[in-house]
Amino acid sequence: MYDYNEYVMKFWDKFTKVVVRPEKVKKIEEHLPVLLAAKKKEKLHQIDNGQEYKRHMTGYLGEAAVEQLLGIKITDWSIGNSANYNRPDIPGYRIGIKTAEKGNFHTIFKENNYPQIMCIRDMSTANEIMICGLATSRVLNTYQDTSLIKNPKLAARGVKTGFYGYEHLIPVKSISDISLYRRR
Repeated sequence: MYDYNEYVMKFWDKFTKVVVRPEKVKKIEEHLPVLLAAKKKEKLHQIDNGQEYKRHMTGYLGEAAVEQLLGIKITDWSIGNSANYNRPDIPGYRIGIKTAEKGNFHTIFKENNYPQIMCIRDMSTANEIMICGLATSRVLNTYQDTSLIKNPKLAARGVKTGFYGYEHLIPVKSISDISLYRRR
């Protein structure tokens, strides 16, 4: 029903490519084994145990790319219960960061109370991220469909959906592009 070329690749030239610095990639690679060891204790991660390393690596690379583009610190290296991390990713802003692998639509919550900067990881490279743009809460809550969720276990939980509104993203090229969402 939703053709990836039509909904995403059609806009590829409008996205911003960021090559995450090798030292940041190395730091992420060193952090992940410690994080994943802690996550194994959580029931959610025992039930939904799929490709955790790749999923977390993709997420961290997206954050690192946005951090590099905007010139601000974003990555939270702390480790704790996942329920405590369901909040905006960018300190001082009401904005999250969602990263999906190229070829997959973004997985989002069905109800979104704050915008997300959407990123795509090109799996053919170790550290290349495309920053697609910012999706407002309205866009996130409008352009979604559960048929875009590939993982049956995730779909069965009933809280996530897939995003397809890439034509409605607001370009993000600098920190001034997100100033409207600064916490007051």
